[in-house]
Amino acid sequence: MTMQRHIWGGVFAFLCAVMLAGCGENGKVGIVSGTITDVDDNPVADAEVFAANAVNSRTRSLHNGTYYLTNVPDGFTIIRARAVIGGKEYTGQNVAQVFENEQSKNVNIMIAPTDRQGGVEGFVRDAFGRGIERARVFAGGALSSALAVTDRRGFYRITGLPAGFEYPIVASAPDYENDKRTVAIVAGRTTVVSFTLNDSRNRPVQTPFNLSATAWTMPRTLTATRSAREYDAYNAIRALFDDKLRPRRTVASRAVGDYWIEIDLRWEYQEQLSLLGYGIYRGRTIDELNRNAIAFLRDPLANFFADLDPALQPNVTYYYEMVALNTDYLNDLPGTVSGRSNRVSARPFTPIAITRPFPNELVDGLILQWTPVPNADYYLVLIYDRFPDYRVAPYFPTDLNNPGAAKVFAPATSLVYTGPPLVSGRTYYAVVLAFTNDLSTHAISQIVPFQVR
Repeated sequence: MTMQRHIWGGVFAFLCAVMLAGCGENGKVGIVSGTITDVDDNPVADAEVFAANAVNSRTRSLHNGTYYLTNVPDGFTIIRARAVIGGKEYTGQNVAQVFENEQSKNVNIMIAPTDRQGGVEGFVRDAFGRGIERARVFAGGALSSALAVTDRRGFYRITGLPAGFEYPIVASAPDYENDKRTVAIVAGRTTVVSFTLNDSRNRPVQTPFNLSATAWTMPRTLTATRSAREYDAYNAIRALFDDKLRPRRTVASRAVGDYWIEIDLRWEYQEQLSLLGYGIYRGRTIDELNRNAIAFLRDPLANFFADLDPALQPNVTYYYEMVALNTDYLNDLPGTVSGRSNRVSARPFTPIAITRPFPNELVDGLILQWTPVPNADYYLVLIYDRFPDYRVAPYFPTDLNNPGAAKVFAPATSLVYTGPPLVSGRTYYAVVLAFTNDLSTHAISQIVPFQVR
């Protein structure tokens, strides 16, 4: 069976959505998910997210910047985000292609102060100077690309791009080879950039390589926070142990239980004239992996994908592979799909919870205890003398590269604190993380405040 029949119900559904943009008028709706970030690539919590053409399609981003937006009209729909940061309004937008009763992932939005935004516009034409309708223009960002779709004249416009940066801009359309430019965005200005696309030659695309997978398990209660202080804390803790950590691309898991699961995929970016995008496969068995395509990632600039499907469960092994798709893929021609990437696997942890001290407990001598995590190789205890933040280092251990007593090997699940002295009357904050030795699997507990007698 071809790749086309695997992804999102097949090529027919995709082509129908492309040709019938605006069918949301018939009452057909889907789901859009993604991540809201600021210009420094930090996730933005509590941002208002809404579909531009739907009164009942609104939500707010979670502590890790992710959002899950329902009742979005199918077709091409503008998704907008708005937040107030430090008393200043930040806005941004992206375009989602929505399928009825499907989840459109990776619709990420970077927001910036409204007075520090610019844009890019122009035409996408063929070799004879004719406008190409429904071509896609991507402006590359830290996570994924902002998107615009051309009209009948071949005209596109991308607005709301944070100024002061250079963006790779790629125009892409089925039956044509891509055209790429680099554009500097200036505040208050719309830069004109046009593209000429040559006919596609069904040029082979290279197999994705160096695919890797990293799993995180976190308490579900954290995703409900509306506090920027809370989301900063958890993401700052995560950033200590993942130098490639990025804001998440998709919605937090809706699996049953007080946790959410995320599996991040990364691969080496390869610039290719004929690259349309990628197909992502996942399976609990090799047979399921071979036939279960979970996403069509239509972004020729992508090198990251986060899987937070509601079906993901702890202590289950998931295998992943991916393929590259060329610009003739939608024509069902032979040779339009690359070979499979290397295979990777992930087995998410069960959640971890601190059971001692209790929140806001007054302690004499600090003893920490937590729930065991099957398959964890070790735990790391962190104590902060201030609420965790990107600018706040752990009080204990003082050196994460040499954590000493803070590193507790499984199956032990407790620690008698012997670190630097704790000051009487002061509030401290404890968090425990679980790891595998290869650092491919993580779990993070809740943050527990406590006082010293």
